Amino acid sequence: MTKGSKLWVAFPTAIVAGIVNIFLFFLFMVLYGHVINPGHDDAFYQDAASRFGPYASIIGGIPVFFTAGWLLRRFLSERALKVAIATWVIYVAVDFAIIVAVAADQIVAFLPLLATSFGTKLAAIYFGARMPAQTTKEN
Repeated sequence: MTKGSKLWVAFPTAIVAGIVNIFLFFLFMVLYGHVINPGHDDAFYQDAASRFGPYASIIGGIPVFFTAGWLLRRFLSERALKVAIATWVIYVAVDFAIIVAVAADQIVAFLPLLATSFGTKLAAIYFGARMPAQTTKEN
């Protein structure tokens, strides 16, 4: 790759991190429905998904965003932190837009969870991007 701005990497990184976070929640709900609490109707599991979703995003988002930051550090070295912060900003913009579109009438009730979710993701990607990388790719 040539030297220059790598900020374009932030968009696909944000999208992939969001997809991985959703996939982890999907896996949790499959485990919940088949192992932890099996035998209920669909409405029960839909209600459980609504209750667990925000917490799963926080818990699952920490390792996902830390890993994203670490990978950015590994491959972008000194540019990693700038790209990591841009990744987080893009993720927040997309996630917040989806939440407003789906649950605009409940946004005030979700604000503490949103602040926690976005804050933990910011901390995770920041610390991941600040980790010393064993192997870095020269830019």
